[in-house]
Amino acid sequence: MTDLSRSFSSEIIEDKLLLVDPWYQLVLKMLYSVFDDFKEQVVIEVGCGVGGFLVNISKGLKEVVGLDVSLKAVHMAKDLAKRFGFYEKVNLVVGDAQFLPFRENVGDIVVCSETLEHVPDYERAFDELVRITKSRGYLCLTIPNFLSTAFLENSILLLKGQPGYVKSQVCVEKEHVFHIFKLNRLLNRKKVKIVEFRSTDFLHLPPRVRKFLKVEWILKIISNKLENFFDNHFSPLKLAGANIGVLLRKDDSFKEL
Repeated sequence: MTDLSRSFSSEIIEDKLLLVDPWYQLVLKMLYSVFDDFKEQVVIEVGCGVGGFLVNISKGLKEVVGLDVSLKAVHMAKDLAKRFGFYEKVNLVVGDAQFLPFRENVGDIVVCSETLEHVPDYERAFDELVRITKSRGYLCLTIPNFLSTAFLENSILLLKGQPGYVKSQVCVEKEHVFHIFKLNRLLNRKKVKIVEFRSTDFLHLPPRVRKFLKVEWILKIISNKLENFFDNHFSPLKLAGANIGVLLRKDDSFKEL
């Protein structure tokens, strides 16, 4: 591995541990809207990457499970869990979101953040996420929003794929276009109740561009203010952020379409 690759690797891991990514901030906002804390909950993250989110929420949890299709990412996640003293609590496995190696109704909280767009059969993956969620349990999803200020970046990723430094860490070979209309069609297929819809990152710039221009914090502050304003005023722009999140509750009484 070159010095440049090591630098990118260390930078990515540091950002993941700090939950810098706006989609993970969105996940936490949605979960904390229904939970005071996650104690005694079994949390499963599908598409856990290098494990930053799982390490962050592990303290005080009953059980934490992470799954990723990338063997390298899972090894990195295990190293992080060991470094921070959560190795015995965090269970990490290599697996495919389309064929989850878990029994039905096992997760109190199932998280799948910025992953479905990379899965060849994302509808099957969504069915699997619902299957492993407990009845009355919560499923939290985030997706990149094609119809947002990230339109140009999403178009480039669709044509060229993820940059090399990202591919070197995690498996992101496939790129599906997602937006609110497509997400709604997906949600209507299964027995889930929508608890909350929201979005984030209303002034999107690619991460490396933000860092180069040194505008990360000011963009984050302004974007958060816009997010709160749109959320409080029920604006149609509420779902115009670069990442859309939805919190679902599994309801076995709902009929599938």
